[in-house]
Amino acid sequence: MHDLDTQTLRSFLAVAETGGFTHAARQVHRSQSAVSMQIKKLEDAVGGELFERSGRGVRLTAKGETLLGYARRMIELNDRALAEMHGASVEGSVRIGVMDDYATHVLPRIFAEFERRFARVILEVTTGFTADLLRELGESFDLVLATQPIGTGVGRVLRTEDTCWAYAARTPLPSLATVPLAVLTRGNLFRNWATSALDAAGIPWRIVYSSTSIAAVESAAAAGIAVTVVKRSTAREDLRLIGPSEGLPMLPVSEIALHRAPGASSPAIHHLVAFLEEQLVQRP
Repeated sequence: MHDLDTQTLRSFLAVAETGGFTHAARQVHRSQSAVSMQIKKLEDAVGGELFERSGRGVRLTAKGETLLGYARRMIELNDRALAEMHGASVEGSVRIGVMDDYATHVLPRIFAEFERRFARVILEVTTGFTADLLRELGESFDLVLATQPIGTGVGRVLRTEDTCWAYAARTPLPSLATVPLAVLTRGNLFRNWATSALDAAGIPWRIVYSSTSIAAVESAAAAGIAVTVVKRSTAREDLRLIGPSEGLPMLPVSEIALHRAPGASSPAIHHLVAFLEEQLVQRP
């Protein structure tokens, strides 16, 4: 009977999540041929093909789908065991950039628990827009937690997020013959999705509130000034989610991905990556 090697399983997960060997090789810091050899070795071990190859990439076979859940749990247990065993001795600093909404609603508890477990690791957390943070990956940041269009094919995808329209929870919805919008400044992904979806549906719109702060545009929506766009999981309690039943078009799904700078391989970085995966990976 063959053993399943964790490094090979990491490459398998990277191919499954990115949909191709080129992006997977970049993610696990190996050559494409090395990743291909690892997958062939894994297929020999499990007795069958794990991926169906096509001109546009690869997709999991039925055997690959079965292995996927086991691989995720095995890697998680491996990393958790190492973290528990070595946590007290790990030291260093990690510079991480994160998008504002996760920095506000999701990550404070996670970072606090990481600092309790790895007391000698110093976290340097910066919040901002995904596009701005990714431009500084490798210069200002070792890691960036980003919101991106689904299927982008870069970074370690941890979960998907429903993108939703939102308005004040306790205020009657105004006429949406022309949709008033509270959005982030030009170039923001959700702003682009909102205006493009309205244009495609033939619905007029006007921007009445624009800001570099997610909290500001959500506050405007919560006050009944305008409609905004949020992630379902991070929407404030004083907002209600609206959509097709109110005459608004569907919005695309986004994904949350962890990007790692080339060469960022210190023990502190490794353990933070493993911890974020443990806490954030979306389970089937």
